[in-house]
Amino acid sequence: MKILFTALLLLFSRELTFTYHQQEYDAIIIDPSKEQIRMHWLDDKGVPYKSIASVKETLKQPLLITNGGMFQAGNIPVGLYIEEGKELRPLDTAQNKPGNFYLLPNGVFYTDKLGAHVTTTRQFNKNGVIYATQSGPMLVIDGKIHPMFKEGSANVNLRSGVGILPDGKVVFVISKSNQTNFYDFASVFKEKFGCKHALYLDGAISGMYLRGNRKDDLGGDFGVMISVTSR
Repeated sequence: MKILFTALLLLFSRELTFTYHQQEYDAIIIDPSKEQIRMHWLDDKGVPYKSIASVKETLKQPLLITNGGMFQAGNIPVGLYIEEGKELRPLDTAQNKPGNFYLLPNGVFYTDKLGAHVTTTRQFNKNGVIYATQSGPMLVIDGKIHPMFKEGSANVNLRSGVGILPDGKVVFVISKSNQTNFYDFASVFKEKFGCKHALYLDGAISGMYLRGNRKDDLGGDFGVMISVTSR
């Protein structure tokens, strides 16, 4: 029983629930050298998975499943999507369009044989990329909060995002209410976790399954989804 308890404690210790600037968040820290990060859009019949539950059914004891970026009609990803080295949707470099995706600079969360990364769309290079999803806006760029974000902004919503820690680990964060503005959300990655680069994933519709703290978060009607499992 003690061994089992210790194993469960280690498993869930990477999950965090915390308060920052009077807002509550759930998060998980992932080590790409020990866990496998994958992305999902279409099933083996070419039909979008859409929900967290449908992706979960294909995986063995996932640590995390979350929606991974914006999408258009038909659950088609907006911007770049690469799965197992194959580009299924091209990089979107458009400017002067409405919506959070086009609040430039936007960026890409991707994996390669060296680990996981976040970079701006302009700096992205697809050589050697295994999985990638484009989203926007960037939250933190070279250690600085996105220049368009305003402290104290009334533009509040549910927020989810991903950042890279100084040691190369990955942190996924989701707010627990719809009262978080972009500046405060970006500050979580910059100040609490020390991320030099972080990317916004989505807003009001976001969901995040975590095996410990958010095991009932299984719904949604999404485009791309990101999963993490033990290797």
